[in-house]
Amino acid sequence: MKKTIIACLLVLATVIPAFAAERSLGIDEFTSVDELAAAISAYFPKAQGEVKSVQGDRVTVSVGSKDGILVGVNLTLWRDGKEFRHPVSGALLGRAEDEVGSMEVASVGEAISTGVIRKKVLEPKVGDKARITPKKIGLALIPLRADKPEIIQELATRLNAYGRFTVLDSEKTAAFLKGRKQRDSSLAKEIGRTFNLDVVAAVGVYPSDNKYLVTTRLFYTDDDARLLNTIAVMIDLRTKRDSLGEVKPFFAPAKMEKGSLDGLPFDAQLFQAGDLEGTGRLQYVFSDGSRLHIYQEGPAGWREVWTETTDYAASEMQLLNLDIADINNDGKQEIFATGMLNGAVVSYVIESRDGVFKRVADMHGFLRVIKYPRKGSILIGQSYDPAKFYAGQPKEYVWSNGRYVAGPEFSLPPGVGLYGFMLADMGEADHFLVALDDAERLRVYSKGILIWKSEETYPTVGVTIKKPVTGLDEMFSKTAAEDDKAQLVKIPGRIFAMDVNNDGKDEIMLPKNSGATFLTGHKAADLYGLGWNGTRMEVRWNIKDLPGAVLDYQVVRLQTGAQVLTLLRSLGGVLTKDTVRVMTYEVK
Repeated sequence: MKKTIIACLLVLATVIPAFAAERSLGIDEFTSVDELAAAISAYFPKAQGEVKSVQGDRVTVSVGSKDGILVGVNLTLWRDGKEFRHPVSGALLGRAEDEVGSMEVASVGEAISTGVIRKKVLEPKVGDKARITPKKIGLALIPLRADKPEIIQELATRLNAYGRFTVLDSEKTAAFLKGRKQRDSSLAKEIGRTFNLDVVAAVGVYPSDNKYLVTTRLFYTDDDARLLNTIAVMIDLRTKRDSLGEVKPFFAPAKMEKGSLDGLPFDAQLFQAGDLEGTGRLQYVFSDGSRLHIYQEGPAGWREVWTETTDYAASEMQLLNLDIADINNDGKQEIFATGMLNGAVVSYVIESRDGVFKRVADMHGFLRVIKYPRKGSILIGQSYDPAKFYAGQPKEYVWSNGRYVAGPEFSLPPGVGLYGFMLADMGEADHFLVALDDAERLRVYSKGILIWKSEETYPTVGVTIKKPVTGLDEMFSKTAAEDDKAQLVKIPGRIFAMDVNNDGKDEIMLPKNSGATFLTGHKAADLYGLGWNGTRMEVRWNIKDLPGAVLDYQVVRLQTGAQVLTLLRSLGGVLTKDTVRVMTYEVK
């Protein structure tokens, strides 16, 4: 194998001498094109910081490995310029951005990076901004040699799917390259200027022992068309990796939009992350609609470590909610699952005991966990009635004498159900209750009184279940279609509240799915962070163009900001299946 790799590299050197290597080629072993797309995406995280020091042409900035910064990347330098004000009211509308220049990162620490000025428009100074653009990266794939052209086609598809890139259409690329023999840096600069691109990737595919050596040379399209790096990998598309002797499904999450592998091996619908074993290490719980699966991150990706086994068939259970919290205060978070089993709503609790995940409690009715301002996580539940669905008043559950016991009533405003709401500390005298109504609009309550309602809708996927038909339903229903519609109940998606910027006020975080048609589900989504301005909710930040619908999500606090882990479903085509995967975004 080593001889084959060396031979391929020698061939590469003779075929494309104009692209002479500036850095040594390290050969990685990949099992999917997705991994190559992730490796390319790793060089273009959305990151922004400030200039902390300037010494001649050397600049230190406040972004580092925690922000996804790698050696060799370009950071744009800019500073706030002239204010734009409304011509009548005088209100500040924004500021111009004055270009300072750009720098090449030479060394990376966890929170800071140092580099060299490559382009200077103004003299850089402390306080200037440094970033990799949050806009989509314009990229062209130039085939150097394509013994297996479908690899390059698949690479373009995967890069487009991440939502971070706009890949130039292959037909436009082919038309541009027609009649051109050179494959050097001047070509990268020329195609970049022609199509207003940011990056050009020169891709070569070379057979090797039933595998493929794929080299990807990343060039910036600026004046000197600098080589960013060379990624050289061996891809064996026939193999699947095993994990710890036992073959288990695995996948890799897309960290800060760096991609994923082939996605989850089942149709996941709900998702939670927590410290299930009290070790400080996150584990990830997924519902496939009827059973739970627990994953843990390992060297090869996320490995399944436990799958739920039950006495009933999968078709008899439909899970409708999933939460994680340490309610019994033993240092390990419990899993709380609620579903409809054979016409009745039941809940149960799973916890790690002596290194084994066990079902430790069964309860009738609905359960969910909410975070109560200044109290932490609390468990609330409500009874189930086949005719009314939700029955009686919700109650808070507490851990007492080795079991979960119903305690005081938990009051909800009229029209607000057990799911689809969150409590938030917005800096007012009393906490707010923020809920999604049936029209998927946000409602804000203070002391049970509605004080604001959004004009925008925030479609969530949620879970739709069909409650059993009662004798009374059969008596009054007119048609089978009307009866089916009457029995459908949607459990709305989650809302999160968290103080992201440490200003003492929570932000409401939720997805806004879009692109649904009569025949398909949602195709894309945005993430929103909303804050209270004293009279209404307003957008504080958003993340646009997620490559799929948000089925569920989890927010994890970081030292600065938060990490949003999204469970996304990307719709397949006529011949391809939908893909469910996890993508991670950081909010500061």
